[in-house]
Amino acid sequence: MIRRISYIFILVFILLSCDNLIVKKENQEDVLEEKWGEIDKNQVDEPPLFDKCKYTSGEELERCFHKTINEHISNYLSDHTITVKETINDTVWVPLLITKDGDIILEDFSIPDIIISQIPDFKDILEESIDHLPNVEPAHTRSTPVNTRYQLPLVIRIN
Repeated sequence: MIRRISYIFILVFILLSCDNLIVKKENQEDVLEEKWGEIDKNQVDEPPLFDKCKYTSGEELERCFHKTINEHISNYLSDHTITVKETINDTVWVPLLITKDGDIILEDFSIPDIIISQIPDFKDILEESIDHLPNVEPAHTRSTPVNTRYQLPLVIRIN
């Protein structure tokens, strides 16, 4: 009797576990969508690169990227004659979007009142300087170009 019960138990166990042995076919698009959702798009394997930064490595890549933009904007602003009535010593956080096509877009941001009152066309000058940046290769995640956002601090000191 115990033997029969154990055979029945084993038979029931085998029948119920057969579902786990069947290989399920998954839709390729569903798998792709699921895996794409797992990617943290804020983390990139390779940051955007300017030509002069291509031969640097590791953490220096992103520093070179930031340094190139800051130098370019500083040089562009120094080429303009800006006269002010009061001393300006402020920091503006410049939001940039680097598209997967390699375009650099200045996103909307707020400018401190003192800068607006002293330099009314500051935003236009900044947009022009961004438009004249050298070509950039987009950031990559898993060898795929992706959009990235950066907040760059721009220190403004004018006497």
